[in-house]
Amino acid sequence: MTSDDKRPSASRLYNLYLGGRHYGEVEKDFAENTVYPLIPFIVEWALLSRGFLRRAVGFCHEQGIRQFIDAGAGYPAPDGNVHEIAADARVVYLDHDPGVVAAFADLAGDDPRVRVVRGDVREPSAALARVREFLDLSQPTALLMNAVLHFLDQPGPLVREWVEALAPGSYLVISHGSVDDTPAGPDDRAELVRRYRRNSATLIPRTAEQIGEFFRGLELVPPGLVPAADWRSDVPPVLHDQRARHGMRAGVGYKRTGR
Repeated sequence: MTSDDKRPSASRLYNLYLGGRHYGEVEKDFAENTVYPLIPFIVEWALLSRGFLRRAVGFCHEQGIRQFIDAGAGYPAPDGNVHEIAADARVVYLDHDPGVVAAFADLAGDDPRVRVVRGDVREPSAALARVREFLDLSQPTALLMNAVLHFLDQPGPLVREWVEALAPGSYLVISHGSVDDTPAGPDDRAELVRRYRRNSATLIPRTAEQIGEFFRGLELVPPGLVPAADWRSDVPPVLHDQRARHGMRAGVGYKRTGR
């Protein structure tokens, strides 16, 4: 639960959009009365973003990655979580919300491959110390920052600190709300940001150029920084809700050996 149970939680809202069960009446009311009337395609948008994460985890696993950090994990999704997708990997789920930690601990049970850590993405040093108790960061690791950075003010330095802790051969996976190609007009975007200020996190969508800066020093894996729905998807774009296809950019960066 967040520090203020009367305010909608961004992570619980996202779980609601994904069809999960980790939300309350305050999130349901906020979504139905505040979000859906403005962005009616937000459920499809969230599902496409989550689909990107599943594909990115699968890609990293195919490249031999056997360690994953899900930073700002949010609540367990109903359609496959990292340790369920990469079945032989060691996974750390990191989140500052004690409700998220409890939910993942309940899901993971006594699975020796999984560690659930209460930590804040905004405090890399402290969080990494906890991560290192379970993962060997001298070995290639995938750092997942899915739909989290757009809730942070000036996250660039934080991302760099996280990436610097990773070994060469590691991957950075990011999806982020984008203002470049969203079907919502400037007024609707501003209104969505204003409405999100009522919940536990401020929403800060960014341009593709700004999102691309998070990958500075890394090699972008083809097809690069693209709409989340299009990243290595075998579903033709025409079959997606065209409004939901946009507004979320995603990419995977590779930390080349020797950098």
